[in-house]
Amino acid sequence: MKRRFASWGLCLGVVLVGAQLLRAIGDSSDPAEKICAQNLHRAGTAVLMYFQDYDETLPLVYERETPSSPWLWNEPIPVPSDWRNANSRRGLSVWVNSLTPYMRASRWNLYCPATLPAKVSGVDYTTRVKSPVGVSYTYNGYLHAYPGALVERLEDLPVIWEGLGREHLIGFAVANPYLRCDRADKPCLYTPCTDPATTYPRGEVRLPRQSVWIHRGGMFFAMLDGKLVTRRLGARLAPYSTDPAIDPFDQYDSNGIPAVARTNACGHLPLFAPR
Repeated sequence: MKRRFASWGLCLGVVLVGAQLLRAIGDSSDPAEKICAQNLHRAGTAVLMYFQDYDETLPLVYERETPSSPWLWNEPIPVPSDWRNANSRRGLSVWVNSLTPYMRASRWNLYCPATLPAKVSGVDYTTRVKSPVGVSYTYNGYLHAYPGALVERLEDLPVIWEGLGREHLIGFAVANPYLRCDRADKPCLYTPCTDPATTYPRGEVRLPRQSVWIHRGGMFFAMLDGKLVTRRLGARLAPYSTDPAIDPFDQYDSNGIPAVARTNACGHLPLFAPR
């Protein structure tokens, strides 16, 4: 246990490793790629700072209106929380809004400029008190309020990534993958898949509606140990399969849009599982 906590204490130092990748990206001719790398590197650092301040527990991904209410596991989070209503506190405690104080700027850039805007269905965008913020980055929903002491895959576990592909949501953020926490009588905490009939909560995945081919070097992932890495998603098109050790999706079309997610029997993506 002491060794586990010591490894978390070293994570803030490890973030300096990401500077090497940032310098390499800075030498490229794609300014959007450089901006996205910087955004995700800062986001990963913010998660580690939050973790240190909140008893070595990772940020919330979902919220509920009262302690006895069901978790709002499938609802997008408004960003900022009060853009539609000045008195609203909806989403204020969830990752996308709770990480803001840890960023070097007053508000960190939440979307990659290489992505396309998309509105959330059913939302009245004409009724607002301030401008909504676009969000293209997604949080690993398995890490909702997850204790650091239980994390076994610290060095290769994605925490924030470009999980919507070449798209950003106007005024809202989502997790991907995420947990189906639809029971108020059970804790919303990731549990490894044993028996699909009894494992709770089950997992859900959002398939990107736009291409995963965002950057020339691949898609960016901020890892839980502070590193920033790239992965070449959609390297092979259907009917051929991609590498399951790298890519959480498969059966890509010619536009780089996947048709399936590589989940286990409980609906979890193994590449994002903390243990």
